Amino acid sequence: MKKLDRHIGFSVFWSFLIVTFVLLGMDFVLTFIDQVKKVNDSFPINSLLQVLVFRLPGKFTEYIPIASLIGTLVGLGAMAANSELTIIRAAGIPLWRIGYSAIKPILLISAFGMITMEYIAPEVEQQADLIEKLRNQKDNQFSLTGGVWIRSEGKFIYINAADKNGTLYGLQIFTPDGKKLSDISQANTAEHISDNQWQLNNTSTTRFLEHSVETTHYQTRLWQTSLKPEHLFLAAQEPESLSLSQSSQYQTYLAQQGLDSAQYKLEFWSKALSPLASIALVIVALSTVFGPLRSSTMGGRIFSGVMIGLVFQNGLSLFGKMSLAIGFSPLIGVIVPISICFLIGLILMRRVS
Repeated sequence: MKKLDRHIGFSVFWSFLIVTFVLLGMDFVLTFIDQVKKVNDSFPINSLLQVLVFRLPGKFTEYIPIASLIGTLVGLGAMAANSELTIIRAAGIPLWRIGYSAIKPILLISAFGMITMEYIAPEVEQQADLIEKLRNQKDNQFSLTGGVWIRSEGKFIYINAADKNGTLYGLQIFTPDGKKLSDISQANTAEHISDNQWQLNNTSTTRFLEHSVETTHYQTRLWQTSLKPEHLFLAAQEPESLSLSQSSQYQTYLAQQGLDSAQYKLEFWSKALSPLASIALVIVALSTVFGPLRSSTMGGRIFSGVMIGLVFQNGLSLFGKMSLAIGFSPLIGVIVPISICFLIGLILMRRVS
C-alpha cells in the first residue's frame, strides 16, 4: 500500500505544482499588464515588479484549494486515461483508499500553506502594501484614499500607511469644535517615542479662526495620544494581509473598543478553514474522476475543475458577504459552502463506489 500511496500521491503532487505554477504565472502577467500604467518617476518598474513578487506567497495560499481540485483532476485523470485506476480498482482497492492516497499530499501542502499564511505571506504582503501606498507620497501632498480612519480622544485621524517599526506615513489629524472644524494637522511621518508620545515630522497645522485661516509649519512636533503603534500598524493593514495571529489580536482590540470586527473575523475563518476547503474540493474531484469525467479528455477535466472552482469560490464569497450584510456569524458564512461541497462530494462518491 505504501507504493500505491507514493504513486498516487506523487501524481497528484506534481499535477498540483504544475497547476499552481500556471495559475501564479497567469496572475502575475495579468496583474502586471493591469498595473504597468501606474509606473512613473515615483513608482518605477522595479518597484512594481517587487510588489508583484511580494504578493506571490499570498496568492499561493489563495490558490491552494483551487489548485488542489484541478491537480487532483489532472493527476488522477491521467492515471484513469492510462487504465491505472481501473487496474487498481480491479485489484480490490476501495475508492476511499484511493481517495486517502490522493488527500495525503494535499494535507501536506495545506500544512505548508498555513505556515506560509502565518509567517511568510503577511510579512511580504504588508511590505508590498507599504510600497504601493507610499508611491505617490511627496512633501506636502496628501490624499484621503487607500488608508485608514480612526477616532480617538474626540479627534478624527487618517493614516495613509504604517510599518512595524512604529512609523506612520501620511498622517492627518482633524480636530472638531462642535459642528465646526477647529484645525487640521498634517505630517509626512510620525515616529513613536514613548507610551503616549509621538514625534510628527515635516508637519503643518491649519487653524480655522473666526475670520481667517492660519497655517503654521514645523520641522518636528510632539503629539500626545494614547494610541499604540501595534494597533495603528494593524489598523493600517488590509484584513486579508494579516496573519491569523495578527487578525486574532486585532479582533480582541476592536472588541475592547466596542468596534465591529466582522470583516476581520471573515478573513480569519476563510484562512483558518482553507485546508478543509481543499479536502472538500479533492473529494469532489475524486467523485467526478470516477464518475462523469471518467472518460473525459484532459482539457475537459481541466475545464470542469475551473468551473467547479469558480462556483465554489463565488459561493464562498457570496456567503461571506451575506454574513457581513445580514449580521450572522462569519464562521457560518465560511463553513456553509465548505459543508455543501463536502456533502456533494460524499453523495457523488457513494454513487460511484
